[in-house]
Amino acid sequence: MNPDVYFVSFMIGIGFTATVLHLIRVRKLREQYALLWLALGTLMIALSPFPSVIDRLAAFFNVVYAPSLLYLLAFVGVLFLLMHMSIALSSLTGRIIKLTQTLAMQEQRIRVLEQEKLRVARSFAREEAGRIELDDRAW
Repeated sequence: MNPDVYFVSFMIGIGFTATVLHLIRVRKLREQYALLWLALGTLMIALSPFPSVIDRLAAFFNVVYAPSLLYLLAFVGVLFLLMHMSIALSSLTGRIIKLTQTLAMQEQRIRVLEQEKLRVARSFAREEAGRIELDDRAW
């Protein structure tokens, strides 16, 4: 294969890793989700200059066409990413349900307290009106 292809794939790996690091820095991507992407970028950087590693791995696993091993590894990597995101989504869904229920209970509590405050204010106003009438009669 042409050495320029290896250089281009190495530069793509560098660019990909730099993009992931930049997204972490600007808080667009959280560290816990970026670990798998950083591992993928590091793997791309490591395998680009040494294509013989891919050939040896393919021979070890009895794969005739070495690039198909890369596709298999990429597919397994995507499965891990999907599993990780599904776990995170499930966790967040549970937290959202709990937060929604807590918010509804707090809103109900606030409504009850506001109604009680209105009742107290009205009874206080009635008492004051009664006192004023008594004071007026005393004159």
